[in-house]
Amino acid sequence: MTKKLKMGLIGVGRQGSNHYNNLLSINQVDLQYICDLKVDQSWKEKYSNIPHVVKDYHEILEDPSIDAVLIATSTDAHAQVVLDAAKAKKHIFCEKPFSLTVSDGEIANILRTVKENNVKLQMGFNRRMDPQFRDIYKQIQDGNIGTPQVVKTTSRDPFVLKKELIQRIGTLPYDFTIHDLDLARYMMGSNIKEIYAKGGTLIDPTLKSIGDVDTIALVLEFENGAFGLIDNSRQAVFGYDQRLEVFGSEGMLKAENVSKSTVELYNSTSESKKNPLPIFNERYHEAYVDEVKSFINSVQNDAPVVADGVDAVFAQRAAIATDESIKTGKPVKLDTEFEV
Repeated sequence: MTKKLKMGLIGVGRQGSNHYNNLLSINQVDLQYICDLKVDQSWKEKYSNIPHVVKDYHEILEDPSIDAVLIATSTDAHAQVVLDAAKAKKHIFCEKPFSLTVSDGEIANILRTVKENNVKLQMGFNRRMDPQFRDIYKQIQDGNIGTPQVVKTTSRDPFVLKKELIQRIGTLPYDFTIHDLDLARYMMGSNIKEIYAKGGTLIDPTLKSIGDVDTIALVLEFENGAFGLIDNSRQAVFGYDQRLEVFGSEGMLKAENVSKSTVELYNSTSESKKNPLPIFNERYHEAYVDEVKSFINSVQNDAPVVADGVDAVFAQRAAIATDESIKTGKPVKLDTEFEV
């Protein structure tokens, strides 16, 4: 029997709490630490089931028994924690994005440190692990729709987040659209070479005060000549709207919303069906669990991770280009090369 992976969770906020619950449900994980800057005595009582509840993540890195860490801190801390964990020879699962501000050169240096210390680094692009999207990806690889020509994604949150949270996790292009950008690149098997984006505040004009938008429409052009269309919104009143379509030379693949019931009612006066699931951690629950299981498999069997640091670089570049295109009103070219 393969021994459990001893892990520490760094950051127990909105996303970290989601990961905490999922880690407890995974048999291959032995969660030894949780760490957060807000830790006090009440946390130690609340998390009495965890052997170590600490405020400084270096305590986790200094423990030789720990195999891996899951990083779910605020985005601005990701790069430094990844670097420190790599130097401590801990395998790393890090929530996306890698950074909002760290340069490609600095990220390349961090990724070299990861490689030199022979540790795994997986980035949390969880949509790659969604069962529906994985099915579409596999069918594309199997050639079931010929050559992919157009990818379309729709992602809409159920409500507008609080400004204080947005300022911690990033504006719409960096925290939200980045998932669509990564998924589109993943499905098409080609880097994005140009982005043209439009964004506005159609729902909450006060978002302008923090430099954010609530509605985005994008056109992508890939290196292989294919195209992508993305639309995002911060508020879909009917639930968490998540859809994907890939059109190819010999057919089309399509994933619709997931709801709690597949029952649809049709009668002489109307028709109805259940709304999509209400929030991200319900819609992508299986994906969140499976991405960590995939990471564990990569560590234990020296297998490739599903999304690595280079994937994070290309997603970050695309998010930056989206933001720039919105602000300038012009298409933005992307660098499609990156070397570690």
